[in-house]
Amino acid sequence: SEYSESEFGEQDNGWDDWEEEDGMAADNPKCLFCAEIFPSAREVFDHCTVTHGFDFLRARQQLNLDFYQSIRLINYLRSQAQKVEGFDQTESWNLAGNEPFLGDDEYLRPVLEDDSLMYAFEDLDLEDDYSSGEQGAHHSHEAAILMPQGEVKRMQLSSYDDIETTTELEAKLLKQLRQAEEKLFAAEVQLHNTELQFQEYRARVKESFFDTLEDATARSVVSQIDDINQKEQRDQNSGVVVPPDEGNYYFNSYAFSDIHQQMLNDRVRTEGYRDFIYENKDVFKGKIVLDVGCGTGILSMFAARAGAAKVLSVDNSDIIEKARLNIVENGLQDVIALFRGKIEEITLPCKVDIIISEWMGYFLLYEAMLDSVLVARDRFLAPGVAPSQTRILFTATSDESFLDDTVNYWNDVYGFKMSCMKEGVLEEAVVDFVSPETIVTNTVTIKDLPHQTITVAGLDFVSDFELEMQRDDLICAFVGYFDTWFTRDGQDVPLNVGISKDELKKNNLNGFTTGPVQTRSEETHWKQTMFVLAKPLEMKKGDKVKGTFYCTKNVKNPRALDLRIVYEVIRIESSGEVEKADLTFYLR
Repeated sequence: SEYSESEFGEQDNGWDDWEEEDGMAADNPKCLFCAEIFPSAREVFDHCTVTHGFDFLRARQQLNLDFYQSIRLINYLRSQAQKVEGFDQTESWNLAGNEPFLGDDEYLRPVLEDDSLMYAFEDLDLEDDYSSGEQGAHHSHEAAILMPQGEVKRMQLSSYDDIETTTELEAKLLKQLRQAEEKLFAAEVQLHNTELQFQEYRARVKESFFDTLEDATARSVVSQIDDINQKEQRDQNSGVVVPPDEGNYYFNSYAFSDIHQQMLNDRVRTEGYRDFIYENKDVFKGKIVLDVGCGTGILSMFAARAGAAKVLSVDNSDIIEKARLNIVENGLQDVIALFRGKIEEITLPCKVDIIISEWMGYFLLYEAMLDSVLVARDRFLAPGVAPSQTRILFTATSDESFLDDTVNYWNDVYGFKMSCMKEGVLEEAVVDFVSPETIVTNTVTIKDLPHQTITVAGLDFVSDFELEMQRDDLICAFVGYFDTWFTRDGQDVPLNVGISKDELKKNNLNGFTTGPVQTRSEETHWKQTMFVLAKPLEMKKGDKVKGTFYCTKNVKNPRALDLRIVYEVIRIESSGEVEKADLTFYLR
């Protein structure tokens, strides 16, 4: 999963190149109803009002149509002009505001290439707003323009309050000067906002139609290939590692409400993100934020409420359609823009200042979503990732119930033995809760992941470990879990800094653990990952288990993990016999 700069190119990152390529000039726009061409967009809309009985600008204002509804309206009328005989003879056309096409994304697809009306109508609305004279006089002397790279540019208007007029003509000229300057400033604000919206629109068209069509075609072809060797060879030749069922099972598994309710009900997880965002609003204020795998949109809405200038929310699951409704219901559609697609493939309108993502899986790395976040970091990010660091920890438990629930269960099933069912059972890592009182060794870090610098290749790892018994007891299973850190500036968290609430507060950090905890309110939906031993180890206080932990992505399904634990037992009272083991596990 390596990505080079040349794979994506500058066309995905800049603004100027797109303007040069597609052209921003509003030359000779065409009427919405007939074939007549005009020198400007203003004359087109005037012609539509007089000749065809439809005042586009007034209808848009009265019905409060947003940017995308206006785009759909333009493309709907253009499609009717192409398909409906006699449409060019229309003398009266009315819009109620509840027409189905206003919500149909089919009409986001441009009917005419480089249609200048699709970015000119907002500027014309602006002209109308200032044409009445008095309206411009009461605007603030300072306002903000959202710049393409996330900078919020403040512009100061000139003040004429100290100028005294002595004649009626001087007062009139001063008033006109003030109105002209405010109109010019407002036009510049509108220009930047329109550029951003039109970039979003262009990206949305690409994702909704062209990328989707390409993906659908590719999946159709793949589904007809029965020989898995041919598929693997095809993927190898293309230079892209595509997990099997990538377009269906993984993303479809996140399409339903129940899995998102489970994650949202995980208060440690959700409030951990919320608290970092709300307690550090100055980090988000005025910034452009990217939410990778936005789901229901909860993190995006946190960021918007914290003052983000723009939130770009990306997901490739059907859940994004519900996220869109959630965002509108909470009145945040002007701040949050949604993009459906894979982060490795989509085009975004600009670089971002912050990436937020809840990507963690069981044993942290299961499902390989961190790979996608790192691709997003390298493609779109300017400075920071939240969370900024994660850490996989390793310990051991004396709890025998996991062995009873997996292997010993088959010794007596309603009075029958089913020993053959034990085969391979222990190789599957168990995801469940471990009671903290059953932990019998120290806890060590086997992988530290600083999200600012780690690479996709670095997510496969080999780590030595040494666990020491804290009391006389059994080791029935090894236990893995992870800690998560949020830092304001992305700095590394030293290994000697703990995750307790006191230490977080002391070091001005936010974070949470997925390890064994005392109370149910502290548990997370990630639980812990157990590597159950077929035969428990009977140990004394001070005895050690020394070994190496291996973690790699599965070859056929990179979202799954292949895990290996090689160890030996070092006893204080040695009998001379060396106890060694080489165990393999998996997470599927």
